[in-house]
Parts: sequence; structure tokens; C-alpha cells
Amino acid sequence: MNDCTALPKIFVDEPTNIILDRLQQKTKTNGSERGMRRAAQRVSGGAFRQAGRTQAERRDEAERRILEAAADIVAEGGFEAITLAEAGARAGYSRGLPSHYFRTRDDLLSALGAYIVETFQARRRANAAGATGFDGLLEAIRVYFEMPLDRPNMVRAFHAVLAGALNTPAIAATVARLNHTSATEVAAGIRAGIAAGRLRDDIDPDAQGVLILAALRGSIAQWLVDPERIDLERLGANFISTLERSLTK
Repeated sequence: MNDCTALPKIFVDEPTNIILDRLQQKTKTNGSERGMRRAAQRVSGGAFRQAGRTQAERRDEAERRILEAAADIVAEGGFEAITLAEAGARAGYSRGLPSHYFRTRDDLLSALGAYIVETFQARRRANAAGATGFDGLLEAIRVYFEMPLDRPNMVRAFHAVLAGALNTPAIAATVARLNHTSATEVAAGIRAGIAAGRLRDDIDPDAQGVLILAALRGSIAQWLVDPERIDLERLGANFISTLERSLTK
């Protein structure tokens, strides 16, 4: 990212193919990775025409529906519940179709992680109202705490993918790149605030990027296992106010 005032990557306003290229940097692009890229683009593709659709549009819709089905399966049954065949059947297609797009179960789960991130980014873009820099970071955090209430299955599936990366090397590589990129872009939002004179200049943006990302995910993980006890809206408001108090001059 060249403009340090731009929104952080976990809330970024960049084309999805660029996002996934960064997630897949230093790896050889194969058919399954191209499938990941196409699948994540479905989030920003809008409504599909019901008549006269092209083959590419039909493929895009199929990938999107398979990923949505995969999110539901993982959310309901956990990381181990997902199979390519079950995702295809749940999406209303043949049980063999997902293997044509994603090739392996790990490819599908990696694509699912990227798809969920892009779903969040699309929501952020719709709510950002032109916010940039540190203000953009705060707005994105607000959206981060809203999404679990609207898309609990999607968020639960994402956390299952994160947990699955602990002992699945193929997924770990994608999640590690996602973690690094997300923390780096949070740091960029903080650097923008420092450059604007709003935040203290003794802050370590890189360390704060890792800490903020960890705190965000940890907060949502606690809500996922105990939603009755945790008021997510109140937690989000407190998170933002605490962050402002700790970083501003």
C-alpha cells in the first residue's frame, strides 16, 4: 500500500484479486489458487442476471454458493465436518462440482477464509463513508464488531478456519499471510494517525497492529462461545474508546 492514510487491509478498499495475490505471494499459482481468486471476487460481483448469463457468471455464482454452503457446514459441524462433496450437495449442485473449482478440501477451506475476509471488506466499503487513516481504522473496528451479529455462521466458520490452521500446513500458510497482511495494514492506519499529529509518536505501530488484531479476534471468539454473557455492541464501543484513549495524545 503506497498511501499510508488508506484503510487497513482487514477493512481495505482494494480489488479482491490484489488481496488474494498478496495472500498467495511467494507461491506458485495453480488451478486451485485461481479458483480462490475467482471465488472471492463473487462478493463484490453483485446480483447475477437470471437470463442470458455467461459461462463465467454461472461459474462465479456456483463458486459463491459453494463457499456459502461451506461456511454453513463448518459453522454447524466444525472444521472436520467439511468435504468437497457435502459442500456441493449443500449448495444444490452435484457432489463432484467443488473438486472442479477447488481441487482439494484444503483449497476449499483456504478459499473460504479469503471469501469471508472479502465479505467483511465489502461490508466495510458500504459503511466507510470515505473514512481514511486512523478514522478509517476506528470505523472498520466498529464494522468488525457488527458483522458477527448479522452473519454469525460466516464468522464462526472463519474462526474454525483460523483454528484449523494450527495443525493443517496447507491452510496455515494462507492464514499466516493473512495475519501478517492484516496486522501490517492496521499498523498503517496507526502510522497515518501519528503522521497527522493525532496519535502519540512513541507508539510502535507494528506491535500495535499485532496486538489490535489479536484483541479483535479474541473478543469475537469469546462472544462465539458465550453470546448470552457478552454484549458485543457494548464491547465494540468500549474497544474503540479504549483504543483512542491509549493511542491519542
